[in-house]
Amino acid sequence: MSLDTPRDLFLHELSDTMSAENIVLKMLGELQTESNNSEITAAYKHHETETKQQIKNLQAVFKQLGEKPEDTTCHAAVGLKEEHDSLKEEDPSPLVQELGNLTGAAKTEHYEIASYTALIQMAKDLGETEVADLLKENLDQEKAMAKTIESLSKELGKDVKAQMKEEAAAAD
Repeated sequence: MSLDTPRDLFLHELSDTMSAENIVLKMLGELQTESNNSEITAAYKHHETETKQQIKNLQAVFKQLGEKPEDTTCHAAVGLKEEHDSLKEEDPSPLVQELGNLTGAAKTEHYEIASYTALIQMAKDLGETEVADLLKENLDQEKAMAKTIESLSKELGKDVKAQMKEEAAAAD
């Protein structure tokens, strides 16, 4: 696809985001099986349901625009997946794996927030207000998940502090 107009770029970015959401959807299943924390697992499961809806919203956006998504791969999402896989290859302790997965999830959410923010602006610039509204639904869910991850990370941080105290006491 040639990127000659702002609409071309918008369609390309929508396709890239569709690719990212599909990659994230697969990752969420993996994260659920790797988690040993019921709250974190539940958050991943909830976001998996949201991600499925986000993909439907993107499909509705393409339909509204009378277009089809490009066959493209989101290299940023692939990179985030590769980071996750690289961490697993290091055979971390369960706590370190959980921390690493939350860090990766936070990175992913912020990437998606940036993507949807840009897409919404592009939609508005192109006069596609209904499309912008659908994309805003996705953005709101990504922002909520980012806050959830931040909260879960703080809770898990308490476990890290407790473990460090135990290790320090054992060393004395």
